[in-house]
Amino acid sequence: MKHFIYAILVLLVLSPVIYNGCSEDSISPASKCDQSCQDDNTAYGLVHTYNFIWNQHFAGQPTGTHDKTVNGPKGGTIHITGTTEYSSNGINTVHLVFEMTDCKGLDENYSLTFNGTMNVDGTFSSTYKAMGFIATQLSYNGTVGKNANVPVNAACDITINETQSNLSGLICGREFSY
Repeated sequence: MKHFIYAILVLLVLSPVIYNGCSEDSISPASKCDQSCQDDNTAYGLVHTYNFIWNQHFAGQPTGTHDKTVNGPKGGTIHITGTTEYSSNGINTVHLVFEMTDCKGLDENYSLTFNGTMNVDGTFSSTYKAMGFIATQLSYNGTVGKNANVPVNAACDITINETQSNLSGLICGREFSY
């Protein structure tokens, strides 16, 4: 009888653990970052890295032709060539080529290293943005997903169109938009 009572007590204690352990709430964040999530965060990471470089090395700088090599946000290098123009009405125009070598960027949504060449063309101001990011066989590897750390690793064509409130395009032939 003593063993029977002990078995019932064990079941009573373990039942909630077993039940809660199988609930949807226990799914790890990594399992919630599917291919669409991965592509969204990869695009975000690439544009975020560009914006960091722009703010550190071009914002407020003279208009003209550029040929410089800078450090990536968290390592590696980027050789940048092309032109920038600033107009009196506050519109910026860029035609830049980023040759990335082990260029690493990161925030809570991604930790990626990029290798390859990306063309950046477009115009923007404080209220308007029409930018294009085009790369042929750009390689990226690392992790993506807000606090999910889903591993990604690819080398493919990437096209990103950025407006004031949207990123869309193709990564490895897959459409994304957010």
